Amino acid sequence: MIDVNTELFKRTAPVRKIGIIENLKQDELLGISKETIIRIVKEIGRRKTGSRNYEFYVTPERRRGNDWNSFIEGLWLYKGKLSLITYIQLDDTDTTVIVPLNDFFKEETFRGSIKTEDFYGNIQTEYFVYGKRAKAEVIRSFCLEYINTKYKSKLSNNE
Repeated sequence: MIDVNTELFKRTAPVRKIGIIENLKQDELLGISKETIIRIVKEIGRRKTGSRNYEFYVTPERRRGNDWNSFIEGLWLYKGKLSLITYIQLDDTDTTVIVPLNDFFKEETFRGSIKTEDFYGNIQTEYFVYGKRAKAEVIRSFCLEYINTKYKSKLSNNE
């Protein structure tokens, strides 16, 4: 079994790293540590001017979600806390919600909710649910975005 936490940062050809990530099983992806995700955000995320905060966005073609009503746009590292930028498509509107990474990966199934108002001003609760498979695909998208961004010049030379 490959330890992805070290394999991502080894001096290996980017094409080989992409192959490794694409072939990882669900449990291997879920085994990626929070420290690895923080390192990814710090290495290729955009630093907010005059602060130690970072934003890391996944390109639209690599974004993954729950195959129902939401997908993860990226990560925020603000004041040392890591959060997911979650885009949710509701019945009559769309919105973006910030979900703490610890909450998202804590349980087997993450069940997020958001309160919205309908046309008549009634409060309604909308849910977005992520199981193990969807969480693993979200992590895969972070890793693929990291390699494709960090080694962009080396990958474009091979094409």
